[in-house]
Amino acid sequence: MAKRTTTEAFNEFDENLKLDPNERALAEKMHNDITDLLRAAGIVTYAFLQGSFARKTMIAPLRDVDKIVVLTEAMRTLTPDQVMDRIQAVIADAYPYVTFDRSRHALQVDFGSDSFYFDMVPAWETTTDDDDVLIANRDTGGWDRSNTRELIRVVATRNGDTNGRFIHEVRMGKQGVKHLLDGLVPGLHVESWAYMAVTAAMAHDEALARIFETGAQLLGRTYTDPTGVDVISKRLKPGVIATAKPVFQMAAADARQARQLTDAGDHEAAIAIWFNILGVCFPAPDDQAAIRSSFAPGAAITAAGAVSRAGQGAQRTQPVRPWRPR
Repeated sequence: MAKRTTTEAFNEFDENLKLDPNERALAEKMHNDITDLLRAAGIVTYAFLQGSFARKTMIAPLRDVDKIVVLTEAMRTLTPDQVMDRIQAVIADAYPYVTFDRSRHALQVDFGSDSFYFDMVPAWETTTDDDDVLIANRDTGGWDRSNTRELIRVVATRNGDTNGRFIHEVRMGKQGVKHLLDGLVPGLHVESWAYMAVTAAMAHDEALARIFETGAQLLGRTYTDPTGVDVISKRLKPGVIATAKPVFQMAAADARQARQLTDAGDHEAAIAIWFNILGVCFPAPDDQAAIRSSFAPGAAITAAGAVSRAGQGAQRTQPVRPWRPR
């Protein structure tokens, strides 16, 4: 049987990361049902999806769905918390089993661990020439400007510039960070690094190497979201940079090594490194092939512990290991 190429392994990886289309359709239906309910109650005029779900950069499992709910004039005199009280009362009456929580900007509506939860952000349209919205801020009791529609647009534009590859590579990068850092770095940061690193169509493995290299360079420095407006680097929690930066540096070096192995024709050794970086969603290496290749002249051990017949495969001091909080 013919061995897989790195490209074939990444194509399989891409398929593994896609959201279930039936789940996506159900989440969209629930979004529309909730919007109709709140419109009938006179609370909202309309709503639209935002976040990674709307940008198509979400990785499985599909759990959280972000939406903006644009309020009616009847809500104009209410504070963010009072608006959320009204929304919560209507939803609780229609869905008695749901649970609620609140963050700075959103009312979180949870339909159960085997379903979805919606982060519902009350908002007003602005009166300026742009299409920004003013979103609720419970901490201040006021309303903050958000260019969430612009963020959706710039990501869609970059996806077009890369022949539709960008959103797939963002998902791949997010899955790698999920595996290596267990969610320590929020997905929008990965998406922002990808936006800086991937400006044209390229092979998936090259895009991933650039994303990890960009993350390693930018952690600890100032950077914005893809719109260039929101400085998100300052939002990382204390201790994240010290923990994440060396992991990104090691992953970047290993990714570049894997690229060199692919260029040298040693796809199996490259796949073993990518499996170590990206986790079980990535196709596992063929261990038997690695064992057989260990008897070949000039074989070396790669960063993932696989045997390489290419000269670029020498192992550094330690392999990349997934980080998990203690």
